[in-house]
Amino acid sequence: MISKTLRAFGVLMACLGVTVAVPAAAHNVASIHEGLAGHSTAMALNVNHGCKGSPIVGLRLQVPDGITDAKAAYDPHWTIEYKMRKLSEPIDFHGRMINEVVGEIIWKDPKNGSLPANSWYPFKFRMTLPNEPNRVLHLKNITLCEEGTDPYIDMPEVALDVNDEDFAAKTWAFMTATATPAPFLVIRAAEKKQYPWEWTPAQARGEREGTRQRQARAD
Repeated sequence: MISKTLRAFGVLMACLGVTVAVPAAAHNVASIHEGLAGHSTAMALNVNHGCKGSPIVGLRLQVPDGITDAKAAYDPHWTIEYKMRKLSEPIDFHGRMINEVVGEIIWKDPKNGSLPANSWYPFKFRMTLPNEPNRVLHLKNITLCEEGTDPYIDMPEVALDVNDEDFAAKTWAFMTATATPAPFLVIRAAEKKQYPWEWTPAQARGEREGTRQRQARAD
């Protein structure tokens, strides 16, 4: 959480015309900043350094609520483990009922030795994003090191809202006020479903919905 002390300090520095920030690029960050609602989306969590000089030996990624399909990409450098999360009630998943989903992806036991503390590494995975346009989806994660951990799990005190006129400023304040913010991406509305066999005839022709009706009225 962003502490009141940090926020007050930031306001004071802004009033003095001084910029003091933790470089956002030094955090663990998502490789994409937007994704389409309902689409299976490939991405990576970029780990940019070790833990206070200690080499990297793994990563734990918490799969956000609302995501029922998550899977790590094959990576020969790591042993990949999944921890499942029970659902409150079964759901239909591609024609079959399931009562648990992946709740956490863990990369561990590096097969070629730990990664240098000053290196960066893309931990790749895919998730089917929930059908919640404009949701800010946080990806809580913990870097595992030979000595200690870096938990990128801090959340904003007030949820980020893309409809807020001050969204950009509040996002920057969140990302720079804490050393370990949970990275995030914004879910956007999709114009059509992901796969061709799910498209309408107009979508298959590459038309936007309603284009022919508007043309007909114009004629």
